[in-house]
Amino acid sequence: MKMKSILYLSFVSLWLLGCQQTQEEKEEAIAKKTCGSCHKFPEPNLLDKKTWETGVLPEMSYRLGLGNRFELMTRISEEQYQSAMQLNIYPETPTISPEEWQAIVNYYTRNAPAKPTPQKKKESISLDAFQFKVENYITPNDQIAGVTSIKIHPTKPEVWVGMRTHQTVVLDKNLKTKGHFETRSSNVSTQFIGSRTFLTGIGKMYPNDEKLGTMYELQGSKPVTILDSLKRPVDLQVADLNEDGILDYVICEYGFEQGQLIWVDGKTKEKHPLKIQAGARNVVIRDFTGEGKPDLMVLTAQSREGVSLFINKGKGAFIEKPLLQFDAVFGSSYMDVADMNKDGYADIIVSNGDNADYSFSKKAFHGVHIYLNDGRNNFKESYFFPAYGASKTIARDFDQDGDLDLAMIAFFAENDKGKNEGFLYFQNQGNMTFKVSNLGIATGPHYIVMDAGDVDKDGDLDILLGNYQFGKRKPGEHVLPGLQMHYVKNLLR
Repeated sequence: MKMKSILYLSFVSLWLLGCQQTQEEKEEAIAKKTCGSCHKFPEPNLLDKKTWETGVLPEMSYRLGLGNRFELMTRISEEQYQSAMQLNIYPETPTISPEEWQAIVNYYTRNAPAKPTPQKKKESISLDAFQFKVENYITPNDQIAGVTSIKIHPTKPEVWVGMRTHQTVVLDKNLKTKGHFETRSSNVSTQFIGSRTFLTGIGKMYPNDEKLGTMYELQGSKPVTILDSLKRPVDLQVADLNEDGILDYVICEYGFEQGQLIWVDGKTKEKHPLKIQAGARNVVIRDFTGEGKPDLMVLTAQSREGVSLFINKGKGAFIEKPLLQFDAVFGSSYMDVADMNKDGYADIIVSNGDNADYSFSKKAFHGVHIYLNDGRNNFKESYFFPAYGASKTIARDFDQDGDLDLAMIAFFAENDKGKNEGFLYFQNQGNMTFKVSNLGIATGPHYIVMDAGDVDKDGDLDILLGNYQFGKRKPGEHVLPGLQMHYVKNLLR
């Protein structure tokens, strides 16, 4: 009798456990089906429980037609709310049942860690200055740092700096102002193609879908509008894409909820959408296939994050080949393309650290990622350096030893407790290893832009860092052009 009781209790326990597992499996299935329908399914361990509960999940509930509308309007601006409602981003009718939504909440809160996952152990960051000398450039005219773009001229001893004041300042090799001009909005991208200069006015800096962006070509000292009504453009590249002998334009319209990647016929000014999706961040134009035509490698941020190759098939036709897919909270910020292992193939360097969204938290997967090319445009991660808030990394041979080093900025860097990872220099040691240093730069700046080039035209590559601080000027206050930069001067030559 006693044995029968034991067997019965064991059966009941197993049955109850099975039911519990079945319920958890159901919740997981609902979460994967719902959350994986628009983008790569985000695993619960990517974020801590609190961030899921207070940041991501409430936003997702609104996008499923659930949640309190009043609370929604307190989370975003009126402008963003109205734009999203017009686009049906926040449907008025629920797309799933309350029970299904609760299942999703249960799944994430049950499986998410209590605290953010710590960074993996990484090589120590030194204070070694290597061959560099760091100089500060902070003018008294603009008390709020607001550098929006930096471009070192490839042939002239000039630096072009875009400012939040809507002015672009031209500096000489000693970083003394030699001229400036104004655009309707802040210049976020300057491109030099031969004797021609192109500028990109973003419109409004903060997230929006308004068609306020403008592309300019400089004629004399006057920016002339080439294209307008662009949705928050953040990158412009120029090349002859359709082989008619006339330069065409590739524009990343980042937008917010809406955006697109387009190429524009330089002759007709006709726009050709390549991908209608918000988040196009930057593009590299090169013959990646060996077919003799300029292809486009593009980094896309926002929720459907990844890298794609747009293969040029001729006469303005492109076919997209997805190369890398990232998690929806990855925070893609910038992509560079360079041969990191000297095998003759273009590798991909991705910086991820955008932390100005609904999941603001320390993320262990933020940092610098290098994906090596197998020779057939298939890519596999071979190096990762954790760095909170990494926003841009560029590959150059700074020490002139024949391999590529890295320079990184992190807008959302962890600068507390004496740490300074707002800028890092990676000296290549061979075999995908690097000696990492912050060059002794003090904490404080928030670097949002960076460029490398020969500023003083002495034969080596220098680095310029642009600082950007959020803040507002007083109404009616006139602010003259000012610069807030660090000049990382290379002393090799």
